[in-house]
Amino acid sequence: MGWTKDDQSKLDRLRGKELSGTLTEPEQADLAALMARVEAEEAAVLAPEMARLRAEVGNLAAELTRVEGENEQLAQLMAQQHALVADTRRFLEEFDRRRASILDGFTRITGGPLPAA
Repeated sequence: MGWTKDDQSKLDRLRGKELSGTLTEPEQADLAALMARVEAEEAAVLAPEMARLRAEVGNLAAELTRVEGENEQLAQLMAQQHALVADTRRFLEEFDRRRASILDGFTRITGGPLPAA
């Protein structure tokens, strides 16, 4: 059964009396029944949307979990990348030191620079 203009008028009248403090006990029961009906009808109307929203929240939570997992994997890969860069820098520094030592030794022995390859 749908909500009618008469139902709304009755609700408005009873709420006005409630606010003014002149609501009788039978009117309180009528107001409670009307409010229960309003809430039941709202719940029925909103139920499909609430179900859709709950499903969407579930999907978003699953997506968030997936993305967080990817972020953790990416953070691990980034840490590995940083370690690789640090290792490469150390290797190049050692390479430069050894090359300089070889060139110094060659120059000491031959008195001239290493010939071009």
